Amino acid sequence: NNKKFVEAFKAKYGPKSVIGDVTQAAYLGPWLWKAAVEKAGSFDVDKVVAASPGIELKTAPEGYVKVDANHHLWSKTRIGQGQADGTFKVVAESPELIKPDPFPKGYQ
Repeated sequence: NNKKFVEAFKAKYGPKSVIGDVTQAAYLGPWLWKAAVEKAGSFDVDKVVAASPGIELKTAPEGYVKVDANHHLWSKTRIGQGQADGTFKVVAESPELIKPDPFPKGYQ
């Protein structure tokens, strides 16, 4: 879960180390793949891809996430405020998971 992930990360890299989106995504990716392989019952790429939508993980570093039919994640959005020590303090968080919109109109 998030607390264990943060504790392990800070134990290895120091108490002032910052965990960013890239770090948590690199950790989360293999867990999503594992869940998809288990759901597919196979390592076959096409079967794993087909099994991915609907996967839910409650132990992601960021908390609960789920995979949409478009293969992007539903997740909460957070706004952080930079602190003098280089860390961030979450000052706002969406109450629910937000549906991913990877290709919004107007950005094409």
